[in-house]
Amino acid sequence: MSANFESSLQSFYAGCQAIHQKDYPRPVEWRLDRLQKRVRLVREGSAHCFVEIATGDVLKAAGWKAPAKHARGNIYDESNGLKWMGPFGPAYLVRGGK
Repeated sequence: MSANFESSLQSFYAGCQAIHQKDYPRPVEWRLDRLQKRVRLVREGSAHCFVEIATGDVLKAAGWKAPAKHARGNIYDESNGLKWMGPFGPAYLVRGGK
């Protein structure tokens, strides 16, 4: 993992916590689980989202072990991957409409 990945990941991680804290101010346990290809952000024992190590793509959690398809952002973009992040994880994809 590069230093750029680590700093972008830490900024994204802090941003996810801040987004959640804004709507739910009680203390919540967070952690990062480093897997082979991804980093799993865990909030209160549940998968919050995944970040691909190779690309920096932010992926919605489909479950504890695997992400959903299609990136919801990237930790290297101008919003640090937080544009579509809500208090409980990345937004669902909207198809066919505005």
